[in-house]
Amino acid sequence: MNDNCLHSIPGFSDPFSSITHLLGAGVYLLLSVRMLCRRQGQVWAFAIFAFSCVFMLSMSGVYHLLGSGTGRAVLQRLDHAAIFVLIAGTMTPIHAVLFDGFMRWGWLLLVWSVVVTTITLKTIFFTAVPEWLGLTFFLGLGWLGAITAGLLWYRLGITYAKPILYGGVAYSIGAMLEFLGQPVLIPGGIGPHELFHITVLVGITCHWRFVASLATDQHLTVPNNALSV
Repeated sequence: MNDNCLHSIPGFSDPFSSITHLLGAGVYLLLSVRMLCRRQGQVWAFAIFAFSCVFMLSMSGVYHLLGSGTGRAVLQRLDHAAIFVLIAGTMTPIHAVLFDGFMRWGWLLLVWSVVVTTITLKTIFFTAVPEWLGLTFFLGLGWLGAITAGLLWYRLGITYAKPILYGGVAYSIGAMLEFLGQPVLIPGGIGPHELFHITVLVGITCHWRFVASLATDQHLTVPNNALSV
């Protein structure tokens, strides 16, 4: 997202944002190996989710590490694109495992098509897209997950859907803080952009716990392991 006027340290243009997300990428890379080794069947769906998490955190971390230059401009576009990949990647194992009918392949095709289209247009017209419109795309696509959570809530109860809802709320709070530009906790150190990075880690953690438990069959309480919609 947007740059802030922050105090840098040698090797890090935006220290807090870069370090937190690079550390997060390392942690979730290790957790990815554990999750994929424990999953039996449909490993591809969980691999997509794991990749999307590590990819997003890595692109964000490296982008905020670099100073001005061509490399930073390229990484900024990858940073934004990775957010949308994360949204679709999060939905992939949930719908591939827990849903059937249209809400499995039809929904995933729809979501990934929207993501690819959005990334393409946003990359081509990157400098022309205002921040509010970019955040609208981010929140709008992200809250398609509310449909997922709503269906799980209706069929299986609120407890089942809570991690998905909590993750969505965390992302949304961070996006709104980013847009409003407030609060600034430590001038030159921790402001709304850094808080946005924290909420991203919180959101990923909520969704990771849900998907990881799904990978170990802890959520398989529905007939035939799928919801027909």
